[in-house]
Amino acid sequence: MGSNSKWIALTLVTGGVLLWVLTAKFLGAVLDIVGLGDWDVSLIGNRFTLTTLLGMLTGVVVAVILYRNEKIMTLANEVIVELRKVTWPNAEETRAATMVVIITVFIMSIFLGLFDLFWSSLMDFLYPGIKVG
Repeated sequence: MGSNSKWIALTLVTGGVLLWVLTAKFLGAVLDIVGLGDWDVSLIGNRFTLTTLLGMLTGVVVAVILYRNEKIMTLANEVIVELRKVTWPNAEETRAATMVVIITVFIMSIFLGLFDLFWSSLMDFLYPGIKVG
């Protein structure tokens, strides 16, 4: 694993922080919904509450469990090895592909707009007294 372990650890720390924030927000929302918002007491200042602590503990525990799991570490190492083999597009290729997407979306929006205009005109012709919307 060697040189890849720092990237794996960084990914797990980032995932743990993300899980911390999401869990804290989720628990806070659940407590508010069920009417137990008073239980979310401030522990250190106004921003570090009980749900923040529970979210932090959840993120740390999950990150440590994943770090100690040999299958997860092997899989993460294999992903990094494969990602190093990827040839990423340069700036010119990215600009060209972006222009293709923009032009395609523009053409399709015109096509769909004309299609909608045709069908709405046909429906207005077939059912003249009915206005939708």
